[in-house]
Amino acid sequence: MTFGLVAGLLLTACGSESESEITADTSAPSEITSELAEKAQAEGEVVVYTNSPDELWNALVPKFQQAYPGIKISPVSLNGPELVQRLLSEQRSGARTADLVIDSSPSTFFGLKDALAERTSVFDSDLPEYANPWPGVYAISADPSIIVYNKAAFREDPPESLADVAATASGNRGKLTTYDIDSENGYAQMWTLTQHRDDAWALYEQLAPATRYEMNGGSMSQKLAQGEYVAGYFQSGLVRGLLKPNGLDSVLGWSYSADGTTVVPRYASVVKGAAHPNAAALLQDYLLSAPGQTVACSSGLTAVRDDVAPTCGDFSVKGVTDQVGEENVLMVPLDEAMRADKPAFSARLNEARGR
Repeated sequence: MTFGLVAGLLLTACGSESESEITADTSAPSEITSELAEKAQAEGEVVVYTNSPDELWNALVPKFQQAYPGIKISPVSLNGPELVQRLLSEQRSGARTADLVIDSSPSTFFGLKDALAERTSVFDSDLPEYANPWPGVYAISADPSIIVYNKAAFREDPPESLADVAATASGNRGKLTTYDIDSENGYAQMWTLTQHRDDAWALYEQLAPATRYEMNGGSMSQKLAQGEYVAGYFQSGLVRGLLKPNGLDSVLGWSYSADGTTVVPRYASVVKGAAHPNAAALLQDYLLSAPGQTVACSSGLTAVRDDVAPTCGDFSVKGVTDQVGEENVLMVPLDEAMRADKPAFSARLNEARGR
């Protein structure tokens, strides 16, 4: 997911709101063996191919290095299609490639399924079922979608559901926004809603004619703040930590969707043939540990482990679930049916848009 303005402000958000309210545990997890840590420190580096913004790594890496000072994290920012193409090309040619992949686009893992190493984590029993969909693939976070709205446009009744946004569509043609279907995260959320709600297509048929679809989350946030859009749906949950510390909370408000909050896992997997396999395994395990989860949530991600909810609060899946109800948390699955359904889904959405 490309965050643009959101990414540009994320570090400020993490440094202001998240870190002031969330105290990260920067100790080395006791469950990670000294043998793995020593091997990882001997390798000295882990190269990560990722679609996570650089600002997130700027917040996270110093905390990780308090636990493991001898290991350098080298993130390489790539969107899903670039990531898949580059990694597979490097593997075919025998060139050195990433050690670890961290990405929130399901299509990245569909494309790399045979390129990823199978392994188990010492933290398997501490994780919810959705966090380990394939052997060796683990969700280090699961970030909720939100509705973001311009407060001037909703002085009395701010939208608290997709149905609320849809009810405004006839009077706001061209003034609603969401991710384009060619954004893998956008499509994944749209598709997931249809798997859980019988009225999802009825909502899309209301929303689509009034919606302008964009690839860039930062562009949508900026246009919402300027009043070009009045509401955006399926927006990145990272915005939650952005508004107040940057003074945007006077202009923009946000809410979870009471009729279906989609949640997007951010998966990590070690790459087959990695040059630094132990460092990659250690970083993956660290981000699944209780201390690592507090580091992740204090850096703007949403923790998957329930036991860190008292520390992470709203930046934990349990914290979100407690607010919207378990029945309204719609986890985006790593399900290849999603990929198979895309052509028909796209055609139907274009029809709803009047194309």
